[in-house]
Amino acid sequence: MDPNKTKSASEGIAPMGITALNETVLSNQPESRYECPVCLNWLRDPVITTCGHKFCKSCITSWLRNSGHCPIDNINLSMKVDIFPDNYTKREIQEQRMSCPFAAKGCNVKVTPLDLDAHIAACEHNQPDTSAAQTRLPCAFHAVGCKDTFESQEDMNNHLQNDVQKHMSFLMNAYSEIKINNDISNASIDTKEQEAMNLWEAPDKEGAQASAAPLTNTSTLIRALYERVVVLEQRNREQDIVLANLTKQLSALAVAKMKQNSDMLLRYCAGNYIWRVDNFQQRLDAMLKDNYKMLYSPGFYTSPNGYRFCVRLNISPQNPLFFALHVHLMKTENDDCLEWPFNGRISFAMINQLDAERTQRDTMMSNSTLVAFRKPTAEICLRGFGYTEYALVSDVVRNGFVKNDVLVIKVNIKCV
Repeated sequence: MDPNKTKSASEGIAPMGITALNETVLSNQPESRYECPVCLNWLRDPVITTCGHKFCKSCITSWLRNSGHCPIDNINLSMKVDIFPDNYTKREIQEQRMSCPFAAKGCNVKVTPLDLDAHIAACEHNQPDTSAAQTRLPCAFHAVGCKDTFESQEDMNNHLQNDVQKHMSFLMNAYSEIKINNDISNASIDTKEQEAMNLWEAPDKEGAQASAAPLTNTSTLIRALYERVVVLEQRNREQDIVLANLTKQLSALAVAKMKQNSDMLLRYCAGNYIWRVDNFQQRLDAMLKDNYKMLYSPGFYTSPNGYRFCVRLNISPQNPLFFALHVHLMKTENDDCLEWPFNGRISFAMINQLDAERTQRDTMMSNSTLVAFRKPTAEICLRGFGYTEYALVSDVVRNGFVKNDVLVIKVNIKCV
């Protein structure tokens, strides 16, 4: 890699079909060949342009009315001579069939992707379940004090299996109320403690036997001690549950605190962001296997209430021997207060971690005529700005830019 080599920056659209490596693709999303690049939904009344791209008829009509060029490659297009119906793709989409989301409730209908929304709105199985409140089952130990109710027999069986000691305590309390004439029920100390103390006293410190309570009622003593053990075990289990819940809450608070600190660093970095791409070899292997995969950095700000950018790194679609490196504008809550298009200076530095003098540095100025610097209309602007052939993949891997499986890219964005 030649750090002094001059490269020209240009606007670049994220190649269609590219997905982030950590993105989960939902099964009901369209394949890239059936997806409109403008609305990102299934193609409706698909048309194809003379430059070979497919769009919804309404989407490309609205787009050309405002811009007059293809949103993918900026080629000038005319609705009269450059747009043609794509009946082949239309038939393919109409042959697709998707199951109703309420199949679990008994709906066996399969419709085309374009008719799915209308079917969901009219589906007879799309009704709230109102029968649950009317069929709740009381606990089998309801008569002795358990007030829990359940939606199914299976839920009640799980409750009976998990709360054995709780139900045993209810049974013993009920048995005591029926069989034992408790004369100290209004005492300030625990009833079972009082009964045990009346039946037995420990010897004093000098070894002399204390005045012995009558031991004729041995079964009553055993029953009282057993009840006390059950109560203590139940309290111990409740305390374990409380401790487990507190541990989970502390872990959640720690994670939330880390996320808050990370968000603060991104918002107050003043446009100076250092992107550490960890697990680089694994990510690189995935990109080399599928050139349509790419990496995005977290979004960072030029000021606490300023513009928000992210960095995109992927294999160049023009030359798979090179990395492409671009910045993308992202939406913020303050976009209506900012001046558009963005005007500023953008600097890249791919850090050589073994020889600082070989660090690759490049600077480029924004271009107010490009879509990439206009106010974002989506969470992340589809168009980026940067270098389609930024650095040779082999140079990055072998010449000291990757250390401990981490690639470091420094970005500096200043408003002018």
